[in-house]
Amino acid sequence: MRKSRLLAIMSALAVLVAMVLVVGCGSSDDDSSSSSSSSDSVSSELITEGTLTVGTDTPYPPFEFGKAPDYDGFDIDMTNAIADKLGLETKYQDTAFDTIFTDVAQGKFDLVASASSITPQRQQTVNFSDPYYEAEQALLVAPGSDIKTVEDLAGKTVAAQDGTTGETFANDETDAGQVRGFPNGPASIAALVNGQAEATIIDQPVAQDALDKGQTGFEIATTIPTGDIYGLALSKKSPALLSAVNGALSELKTDGGLDKIYQKWFKIDAPKGVINGTTKNP
Repeated sequence: MRKSRLLAIMSALAVLVAMVLVVGCGSSDDDSSSSSSSSDSVSSELITEGTLTVGTDTPYPPFEFGKAPDYDGFDIDMTNAIADKLGLETKYQDTAFDTIFTDVAQGKFDLVASASSITPQRQQTVNFSDPYYEAEQALLVAPGSDIKTVEDLAGKTVAAQDGTTGETFANDETDAGQVRGFPNGPASIAALVNGQAEATIIDQPVAQDALDKGQTGFEIATTIPTGDIYGLALSKKSPALLSAVNGALSELKTDGGLDKIYQKWFKIDAPKGVINGTTKNP
């Protein structure tokens, strides 16, 4: 009886082990198939296989600046880190900011990394990644100017970069007599310094970077808490790539990679809201 019972138990165990092995093998195959399918989907959405083609508007230090192929800046480092996690090379294309979102929507590059604020208007044209930066605008004036606040801009000539939220704010939220658009951030600051404008509205980190590098002829009169949030912009036809980019960005937020990039360029850690996900797209 004992021998018979023992044989029965051993037979049952053998069946169980075989079932576990079969299920395990099936799960591995399913996971491998799913991973392969996801990778294939991303690859099919890329302009060039194995390469992440990135649209950016330079110069806009400290986010992006330099000449091809040696671009540098916060956005460049972060995008390179995302591409590394996806096993992709990067190729950057310098393009005008006022057409950059229609360009990516039309497939001229895979994504936009260009200190791009996420706005409802832009979301009609492109999809945005999860946020990676919280920004404010800055009101720049000549040293000794009587302009101290946004209210003082009534009747004044204000410079801003074409297509930016700074330009939108100047047009919609001030009583400026004229808003003059310029092709890039440094040009809009130069317009103030050269007397072509009485004030400039631009992203605060860009203004502070210029001051830190010794540029003169202007000062920050005040910051404007516009609640700007930056994201990477992608075509609405690239859902798999968007998911992959968000996955890689999430890894950078949790493994300390994004903090390292923040420390390099701003000497601070990434904001808690960016890291824990409480800073969300509008």
